[in-house]
Amino acid sequence: MMVWGTMAALAMAGQVPLTTGIIDPGSLGNDAPRSIIRAPRASIEGYTFTVSDHPDYVLQLVDPDDAETVYYETILPEGTTSIDLPSSLSGEYEIRLIWGNWYFYGIISL
Repeated sequence: MMVWGTMAALAMAGQVPLTTGIIDPGSLGNDAPRSIIRAPRASIEGYTFTVSDHPDYVLQLVDPDDAETVYYETILPEGTTSIDLPSSLSGEYEIRLIWGNWYFYGIISL
């Protein structure tokens, strides 16, 4: 019962599970991180996307079936923890937070 209650609370809060990816794995060389890269915590409520403290990110909304089709892109500056996404968009998107050679991604519905 406790597990179900926790899962229901996460779903109601609009949590967006993010996965870590590498843009160009061949370019890491000796610059590979010495520790695990942890994805930020993120959520969405309506068109407002919120993310935990972070460095500067490039935020993209991408077609989940065609990684080359970018519908929206903006800079999410360090210290900015929430952003209103365009209300003209609707449907399912892959959201990406790009940081150098790393990115964090998940699926959102608008």
